[in-house]
Amino acid sequence: MDIVDEHGLSVALITPTELASRPWLSSSRSVDVVRMTEPPAACHDELAEAGFVLKPELLCWKAELGSDETGFLARLDNKSRQDIRRARTRAESVLRFSVHDTLVPEILDPFLSLYGDRVAEMAYGIPIAVRQRDRLLGGAEKYFAVLAHDGDELVGGCVVRECGDEDAVRIRFSAVTEQWRRHSLARTLYFAAMRTGREKGYRWATLGDEPNLYGHLTKAGLFSFKVNMGFRCVPSQDFHDPEGRDVADLILSLTNLSGPCLVLGYAADPAGDRTLRAELFTDDPAGTDPRRYAAPFLASVGVRAPGR
Repeated sequence: MDIVDEHGLSVALITPTELASRPWLSSSRSVDVVRMTEPPAACHDELAEAGFVLKPELLCWKAELGSDETGFLARLDNKSRQDIRRARTRAESVLRFSVHDTLVPEILDPFLSLYGDRVAEMAYGIPIAVRQRDRLLGGAEKYFAVLAHDGDELVGGCVVRECGDEDAVRIRFSAVTEQWRRHSLARTLYFAAMRTGREKGYRWATLGDEPNLYGHLTKAGLFSFKVNMGFRCVPSQDFHDPEGRDVADLILSLTNLSGPCLVLGYAADPAGDRTLRAELFTDDPAGTDPRRYAAPFLASVGVRAPGR
């Protein structure tokens, strides 16, 4: 068993041969999560019995754009539609929106400055877009940008990659000022990006790939936000990621996780059924309402305390 630090989270990595001996129980070091990477099918029952959740390591959020925005919005529940319309009405009455079909320094650099400021506020943020500036400007991949200005000030934007082989636009990077974050400007920017993707003839939009452990680098609220935007998540390997893989996680402690911690595991044997279920880990199972994290694509939502 190896214990590694993953952005402040203590993760014990075990092999199938170590599972029976439960080495994490006798470890002198604190462990937050026990993980087996690509567990063989022969271990699945024993892992479940020990409290592990078999899950895709990464989740891809995708939505079918449909023929028009009215039809897309019709799929959402009333509250989600109201939240989106409220955010758009406020933003579009004050801000100037623009779509830029080609990234040039005059467009990209102000966005990267705003994006870098937001990432710097994160405990474990990595300014990926800043590091990829040259690739975004001069690489072979095709990008467009949606920007929002309040007068001369850039207050929000997103950079979107066009992926013809996936028939999709991928919303890669986004950032908004703190003031406009409180007014849900991201909703308006994403819908503008999706509108552009639809006009370009793409079938799908994706809203990022995320580690399947909400409560660590991302919070459980982000899951609900994306569901309410009309997106659904699937294992990354089921959409576009040839390197996507499964892992099994045992959540032992929430000390270095923000609760509730949300994990999406397979509802059945993934060899035959790729449906996902949600597992909420909290120190107060009786006081946690699982309905907050229900989604049409989930088989169920369970609540339990960490540890086993």
